[in-house]
Amino acid sequence: MVYNPAIPPETFDIIVADECHRSIYNLWRQVLEYFDAFLVGLTATPNKQTFGFFNQNLVMEYPHEQAVADGVNVNYDVYRIRTRITQQGSVVEAGHFVDHRERETRKVRWERLDEDLTYNPNQLDRDVVAVDQIRTVVQTFRDKVLTEIFPGRTWVPKTLIFAKDDSHAEDIVRIVREEFGKGNDFCQKITYRTTGARPEDLIAAFRTSPMPRIAVTVDMIATGTDIKPLEIVLFMRTVRSRSYFEQMKGRGVRIINKDDLLAVTPDAVTKDNFVIVDAVGVCEEDKTDSRPLEKKPTVSLEKLLQAVALGNTESEVISSIAGRFARLEKKLDAAGQGGSRNLPAGRGSSR
Repeated sequence: MVYNPAIPPETFDIIVADECHRSIYNLWRQVLEYFDAFLVGLTATPNKQTFGFFNQNLVMEYPHEQAVADGVNVNYDVYRIRTRITQQGSVVEAGHFVDHRERETRKVRWERLDEDLTYNPNQLDRDVVAVDQIRTVVQTFRDKVLTEIFPGRTWVPKTLIFAKDDSHAEDIVRIVREEFGKGNDFCQKITYRTTGARPEDLIAAFRTSPMPRIAVTVDMIATGTDIKPLEIVLFMRTVRSRSYFEQMKGRGVRIINKDDLLAVTPDAVTKDNFVIVDAVGVCEEDKTDSRPLEKKPTVSLEKLLQAVALGNTESEVISSIAGRFARLEKKLDAAGQGGSRNLPAGRGSSR
């Protein structure tokens, strides 16, 4: 950047940098530093570099818990799926035939192993593809989604699956179509390498149409794309970046009115939460400051309120009550909200 007399450094009084966790680098950093102005940064996912650039000057923060309590976002629960291979890795014994895939062409050739092939969980679906492991996760999700994750539903809630790469995404799409048996429209891959329909059209359909029910992506819908009817985010890949994980998780927090939700998911009553289905343990790592409000899922709302009436002010109790009220507010009509003090006992969330 060089001095420009047509736009001198004193041109602006205030500059607002949106998405400042990534807009303060490279050329744009030079632009920001060129002007002699107050700089305000906005981001939902600040990192250490962001705080350093702004000299640790945090003016205001609005955490996830407060947004949920205010009805701006919805809360989330975590449903964990574990497989032995994702936990421990495995061994392919010598003498077995394995297929080798070329990354670019996807061409497959078969080769017999001369010695044992040992791989760890980090190599799974990158260096080694265990199709049975993918199928196990998909089968578990298929069996539990309408019985434990969203009991009582008949339509699979809108689900976004994060894959490790494009090849992994194709494997997931194929297996989802086979295991659910609801046709190709039921599950679509939405990546930069999507063939056929344009990615923009697939995203629009995922957002506003009943089909597809499940979308599989790598990075394309990870940030900056609002899919308000989304109720499940399924991680089949690990995430190293703290801020990137927050962005990916944030796809599910968007609120939506009942009519728009019903147009996409006919048997949904309201979106009062979303569920992270964790198949790789990403939620067990310390990557987030925003935790589920629900800390005591097995305790009824009546007992929680009684605890507060008796003077219990533990953060877990207060947080759980805030989460329950946030859900009730979306389920009750105006008359029901006005009479909330007459709620029957034991009607708290069971999750």
